[in-house]
Amino acid sequence: MKKLPTQYVLNKFYAQAGEPVHNKYNNVYNGSCCVCREGKSWLKKKRLYFYPDTNSFYCFNCNKSWNAYNWISQVTGLSKEEIEAEAFLGNSSKDITDRIEKHIFKKKVHQTILPIDCINLEDTQQLKFYNINPAFQNAVQYIKSRKLDTSINRSSNYYISLTDYIHKNRLCIPYYDIDKKITFYQTRALDGSEPRYLNKIGADKTIFGIDRIDPDIPYIFLFEGPIDAMFVKNGVALAGLTLSKTQQIQLNSFMFHERIWVLDNPSKDVAAKENVFKLLQKKEKVFKWPIDKPYKDFNEWAIKEDLNEIPYDFILKSLYF
Repeated sequence: MKKLPTQYVLNKFYAQAGEPVHNKYNNVYNGSCCVCREGKSWLKKKRLYFYPDTNSFYCFNCNKSWNAYNWISQVTGLSKEEIEAEAFLGNSSKDITDRIEKHIFKKKVHQTILPIDCINLEDTQQLKFYNINPAFQNAVQYIKSRKLDTSINRSSNYYISLTDYIHKNRLCIPYYDIDKKITFYQTRALDGSEPRYLNKIGADKTIFGIDRIDPDIPYIFLFEGPIDAMFVKNGVALAGLTLSKTQQIQLNSFMFHERIWVLDNPSKDVAAKENVFKLLQKKEKVFKWPIDKPYKDFNEWAIKEDLNEIPYDFILKSLYF
C-alpha cells in the first residue's frame, strides 16, 4: 500500500472531523470524532487524533485506531482504488477526472452519506480553513442572504463539496430522520444554473424536517423544497410532490397531525397553479396565497419582510375549500 500524501489526508481530516485543531508543539491534529460522534458530545470534546508521522488515527472515545486508508474509507465511503485515484492522480486533467468518475459510478457513489469531501459550513474551524475558497465563500453568503442561518426551522447543518463529480460547489442540505441520522440530501445550485436542485443519486426520498415535528402543533405543512419549509414550524419538505414509500411511512407515524400543502404562489408560477388544482381534485387541503402577499414563495416572503418565522396561523387562515 502506498503511503498517502499527508496534505491529502489532512484535507480529509479537516473536511470530516469536528472543529479540528493543530497542536504545533508535537505536530498532532485532533477534533471531534465523526465515527462515534464523541458519545453525543459532538463539537464539545475532541478525542480523535491524527498523527502525521505515522499517517494514523486514534479515537480515545470509541477506542478505535485506523491507518489513513481505513479512516478515509469509513468516513467517506470511498474504496482503496478511489482514494488512490484522488490522492495520486488528482483532478488536473479531464482524462483523469473521467476515469475517476466512471469508477465512482461503477461502485455506486450514492451509497455514501453525503457528497464526497463535504465541508461542514457550521464548523468554525473549517470556516477559517476554507474561507479563501470562492465557492465556499459563495455558499456562506448564500446562506446569509436567504436567511437560512436564522430561520425558525433551519437545518442543523449545511455542507458544500469542492470535489464531488455531481454536487460540486452546490449547497448541500441534509435530510435527517427522527433519530437525527442523515438519510437523504439535496444540493442547490448557487450560481443560478439549472438544475437548481439535485437529489442524492439512487436514494429513496425521505422527508426534510421530520426530526423537528412538534407534537403539540396538530399540523404538518407540506412543502416541495426544504428552503421554504425552514420558515414555518412543523414545515417539512418532500423534494417534490410525489411521496416515496419511505416518506409515506414517515408521515404515517404522525397520523393524528392534519396535513396541509403549501406550494409556491400560483399567480407567480404556472406549474404551482397546475399542482394546486391537482391537489384540490384529490381533496387535499392547500394553502391559498393572500392577495397582499405578492411573493413567489415563503423564502422570498421571509426575505422581503425580514422574518425568521412565518407563523403557521397565516396558513390556517387562508385555505382552499
